[in-house]
Amino acid sequence: MSSLVYEYPLNEKCRNYLRLNDLLQQIKKCRALSASGQTIALFKALLDIIELLERCDIRTDLAKDLNIQKEKLAAWAKVPGIDASALEQLEQQLADLSQQLPKSPRFGQQLREDKLLSAVRGRFAIPGGLCSFDVPQLHYWLHQPQVCQQQDIDAWLAQLQLLQQGLELQLTLWREVGQFQTLRAHNGFFQDDAANTHIIRIRLSADQAIYPVVSGNKYRYTIRFMPVDNSEIGHVDFELASIK
Repeated sequence: MSSLVYEYPLNEKCRNYLRLNDLLQQIKKCRALSASGQTIALFKALLDIIELLERCDIRTDLAKDLNIQKEKLAAWAKVPGIDASALEQLEQQLADLSQQLPKSPRFGQQLREDKLLSAVRGRFAIPGGLCSFDVPQLHYWLHQPQVCQQQDIDAWLAQLQLLQQGLELQLTLWREVGQFQTLRAHNGFFQDDAANTHIIRIRLSADQAIYPVVSGNKYRYTIRFMPVDNSEIGHVDFELASIK
């Protein structure tokens, strides 16, 4: 039976991590520009990343979190049967990223200075603002050979490569460590202490016509399961993983 996993950050840092990672995954899916609409989706994701990176500089937080993960590997090395070679490789990867991130230029700076992205950004919020008469630079770019378009896309994404590597590794390690446990929400309601939890992950059976609404902070959180239709909510069995 298939399931759905919902992730909810309990602090601003993790909200930024998840939002940026989601946008980078969107770009990854549509960067080939192989289907109609992917161009606009790619530009929208790039511009959203620029907007987020203007509000926060996550290099320090991400480097610190990766360094914490590196320190935790010492405990893994004592586990019987652990692949020492793979562990050493992961430790080196964490060390490299945690050192490179603080020294790197602020993410998004070069993207903000790109002439085409700046022109598109200035018109994107206007309904229908990407018409050829609004952004002739974009109209020209859309009619360039695909190889030229891909060169530009590769150059844009190269500026985000270190960010993407750090985020993917950090979130992967968090997700693998967080173990799911089965719980019950009485009348669709569940509440618990956050206890320095960064992210909670909720897993539900895909055939349940419900979804979770989460509110909380670093001290406490609540989950309310809501019906997709107007049906009544009774007791809900679900799985929860807390990432600390």
